Amino acid sequence: MKILLVTDAYTHLTNGVAVVVATLYNTYRAKGHDVRVLTVSGDRNAHQDGDVYYIPSFKVPLYPDVRMSLVHRHPYLTELKQWKPDIVHIHSEGSASRMAKSIAKASGSRIVMTWHTDYAKFAFHHHYSNGIVHFSAKNLMKAAYHSANIITVPSYKAKRMLDDYGLKQPNVVIPNGIILSRFQKSLSDEEKQKLREQYHIPKGSKVLVIVSRLSAEKNISEIISFFPLLLKNEPHLHLLIAGIGPDKRHLEQLTEQLGITKNVTFAGFIPPEETYRCYKLGTAFFSASTFEMHSLTYLEAMACGLPLICREDSCLEGVLTDGFNGYIYRNQKEFLTKTLRLLRDDALCREMGEHSLQHSEHFSEGAFANKMLSLYRQLLQISEKSKKTK
Repeated sequence: MKILLVTDAYTHLTNGVAVVVATLYNTYRAKGHDVRVLTVSGDRNAHQDGDVYYIPSFKVPLYPDVRMSLVHRHPYLTELKQWKPDIVHIHSEGSASRMAKSIAKASGSRIVMTWHTDYAKFAFHHHYSNGIVHFSAKNLMKAAYHSANIITVPSYKAKRMLDDYGLKQPNVVIPNGIILSRFQKSLSDEEKQKLREQYHIPKGSKVLVIVSRLSAEKNISEIISFFPLLLKNEPHLHLLIAGIGPDKRHLEQLTEQLGITKNVTFAGFIPPEETYRCYKLGTAFFSASTFEMHSLTYLEAMACGLPLICREDSCLEGVLTDGFNGYIYRNQKEFLTKTLRLLRDDALCREMGEHSLQHSEHFSEGAFANKMLSLYRQLLQISEKSKKTK
């Protein structure tokens, strides 16, 4: 099968969408499919790296992490049209999506689009409930997805949100997957000790891990603000926060105000291939975000055998079962009670970690890719039947 994967975020960014696309690319190729990637470059130059085509782009002033391209014609686009992919799978709504739709139209390809992020909520989260904002978001979504033959979403939370936008295209839930082998690794005691020294983690402290973009919508400040209460009951705790983002200075100032700087480490950017090391230092994984559609960090933490402690959110459906592979909390009291219950019972912590590890198998790269490939085949079969009846 010829498959074109399309995204505005690939190797010049490290985020969930880029990881999902890379996972599909590598897994499809391993299964023998002819796969290419169309994306925008990290600068104003076009280049090709094997099967990955980079189109010139520029920074968006208000959102420096986002890049756009105004290119309509380019030899790479012509080459991809001549290649004639069977499936064009689009993972963004931006510049690359526009180019991909022109390729699909010229090639007669079936279009699959995956909705990863509610950008309206991201951009206007303080005013998201405003009628004008919601109305505008609906119209933008309809315009962005009208060409899709089918839309995939990573969770039932995302499906309910998409249904609320009133799009006519059919949609189906296919949870994200990760390459489990990248996380199911072990660290020697010597390696763990070196990392503890690197991150200034005192000997004997239990490590609570956050892996996240440091931005307001991730709500990391809530966990930091709750942390002094944990320390009051369990003094030998350390919070390890891995990631970068615009909220970093605010979060650092918050730890200073609360007087817990000695118990918190901001590890900064960790290369994707090294992230498992942070998880492996941990006793438990934390998240207070209610912004996620289906966060890969939950899956990564589970694959590393960590119990999860997360604020209640419908994206956790099918991922975190309260009391099985971690705990869901709704307020500060529940956060404190459930976290202390886990930290004070080593046997319970190990049991929940084992449950996480076992449950992570449902989100393997193979399971993820097979579900997508099955969807592609269904679309192609429908297309063939439609051609025969004409």
